[in-house]
Amino acid sequence: MSLGRYDYERRYRRRALAGFAKVAFALGVVLAVALFAHRMGMEQVKSRDAILREEVTSLSAQKEQLQLVATQMQHAARVAEARTAEMEQRLRNEVPTGELAKLVQIVGERLKAGVDPARLAFVIRATENPRDCQQPENKRLVLATPLLKTGNKSLGFANNAITVTGEGQSSRNAQGQPESWYDPGQPVKIRITALGGKETVVSGVLPLHQSVVVERNEYRFNFTAGPRSFVDVTADRCPFP
Repeated sequence: MSLGRYDYERRYRRRALAGFAKVAFALGVVLAVALFAHRMGMEQVKSRDAILREEVTSLSAQKEQLQLVATQMQHAARVAEARTAEMEQRLRNEVPTGELAKLVQIVGERLKAGVDPARLAFVIRATENPRDCQQPENKRLVLATPLLKTGNKSLGFANNAITVTGEGQSSRNAQGQPESWYDPGQPVKIRITALGGKETVVSGVLPLHQSVVVERNEYRFNFTAGPRSFVDVTADRCPFP
């Protein structure tokens, strides 16, 4: 009887141990799965956090780049506005308006029609409001050249109170040899000498213009190319001032 009871108790303990082992194994499996799931979750969280950090870094860099572009665009806009204002001011200052625009148009039309610019400039300079001037004196001056140094090559104006002389470059023939008369296409030099020795010199290619004041009178001289060897001289005398 005691042997049977012993076997029964031993079998009971074995069953209990087996049940505990199964429970322990099941708990171990559940714990291992939980730990694995926890670790996988942590890895995913870390990976997601790294991705988010990279996205934040990239977005921050993009933001800085956009801010830089915006600053550059604002600067370019300010520069463009300043240049536009400058161009508008230049247009207001340089583009003729009103009566001046009409005159510019007329001058342009005359130039297109073939009028000599020097002649047109001469006419414009000679145009002014009427003044109490005497009848102009018109005379012809012989210009001295390296081959023409003798003869009467001076003019007197205002009862010889003013003397006009001049010199020019020798004209050349077809063979390139110098002639006695001056070349109107080359610069000339005109001297206007008043009593007392005061001398005014004007030089350049004809036509030329010069004013001198003698004894409260203004003498305005115009010099244009005349016939061979000659320069046509016109002298106006007007009160000064």
